[in-house]
Amino acid sequence: MLFNSSAFIFLFLPIVLVGYFVLAWCSQLVPVIWLVLASLAFYGFSNLQFVPLLLSSIAFNYVIGFWLIASNLTPRWRFAVLAIGVFGNLLVLGVFKYAAFFAANLNAVLGTTVAVDILLPVGISFYTFTQTAFLIDAYRGEVARYALPHYALFVTYFPHLIAGPILHHKDIIPQFERTATRRPNWHMILCGLIIFAIGLFKKTCLADRIQPLVATAFGTTAPSFDQAWIGALAYTFQLYFDFSGYSDMAIGISLMFGIFLPLNFNSPYKAKSIIDFWRRWHITLSQFLRDYLYISLGGNRRGRVLRYVNLMITMLLGGLWHGAAWTFVAWGALHGIYLCINHAWNYLAPKSPRGLVGLINVASTPLTFIAVVVAWVFFRADSMASALTILSKMGDPRDIVYGEAEAANLRFIAAYAALVWLAPNTQELTGYDHGNRSVGDKLAAWRVRPLVFYATAVLLVLGLLGIHQHSEFIYFRF
Repeated sequence: MLFNSSAFIFLFLPIVLVGYFVLAWCSQLVPVIWLVLASLAFYGFSNLQFVPLLLSSIAFNYVIGFWLIASNLTPRWRFAVLAIGVFGNLLVLGVFKYAAFFAANLNAVLGTTVAVDILLPVGISFYTFTQTAFLIDAYRGEVARYALPHYALFVTYFPHLIAGPILHHKDIIPQFERTATRRPNWHMILCGLIIFAIGLFKKTCLADRIQPLVATAFGTTAPSFDQAWIGALAYTFQLYFDFSGYSDMAIGISLMFGIFLPLNFNSPYKAKSIIDFWRRWHITLSQFLRDYLYISLGGNRRGRVLRYVNLMITMLLGGLWHGAAWTFVAWGALHGIYLCINHAWNYLAPKSPRGLVGLINVASTPLTFIAVVVAWVFFRADSMASALTILSKMGDPRDIVYGEAEAANLRFIAAYAALVWLAPNTQELTGYDHGNRSVGDKLAAWRVRPLVFYATAVLLVLGLLGIHQHSEFIYFRF
């Protein structure tokens, strides 16, 4: 089921929301169970065959976590139990997500004809990482003992289940346990509706509208210089508004239930460096890779050379997490190289001429953006050959078409660029503050309420009118 579908907006969400608050009068546990069942129904609507896999994953990780938290095991046995849990998670992820990839590469190297055809369960990367982090924290002694319904909701909570954000147990489960969460808060419901409307507008009216231009570069025929840039930029902005829209809608839906989700998107194209970009793009994935992979490898504690090695390993695996293809590995490698250059520059900058430092600081945002656009070509391309062809065209200004269609497309892209760089983001508009559990403080003023209501209604209507076909979010594929 999609957030941007009439069935979700007019049927599923109202029923689940009303049922949650009505059942809260029965007991504290019943509404939690209701949300778990609703989340499983949401997941099973288009992925029914994978519900048993999701339930098995929850049961497996809960039992492993229970042993790590409650059992009086020796350090050696604790590590063995953790190893079983992490290996089990990675094995399932490897079979469903990477078996076909490894088989194809094996066939290419050995000339064999091993055929592997396994459907990828939607959301498996997200719920696997979420639970792996839980097990590692349990091993470290950083997890309280949670009831099974609360743990199951932590994993299946439908606003995040399909495409994130990657949740942390310390942040989300205590919110599920709060009594106040199960009472309707009309201010938060209204703020949730506003943020949901903004996200829906981004998805249906912005991301889906620019999507046809992507084929200019990523189509069946080789593009010219200007067509390659048009297609690459179109995908850059499509992905921006698609992921931003999903993140807003997830936060907005969750707010209606009184739950604050972590920010996952914070104007990444305004970043002044690649380091800054990764603090703004897919924030919860960046935090997971930092806390559970990069730091575990040694981080920056063993000198600069090993720091760069650790960065490369982290980003290579981060690229592979997104998809089982060499294009994603290349995308991760490119960002790893970017990060190494960025950290090297931060080390050398104090020793460099002031004029050079000042020039780079002025050009930092456009340079970062261009680097990100180049990397997105690998992220979007169907093959390495296709990506390299597009990049070669982007670097060859001798082959230019620039007819009326290209001129119109560039104007269209310029409008998107203006929105990205000049408009405030959703949290700036709504005052969403995950850390302090606050939202919409300025929107509560009587003088701005009519404007807020009218703007929300317009965005919601436009977003609903934009629902013209089955249009999945891009991150559903990962």
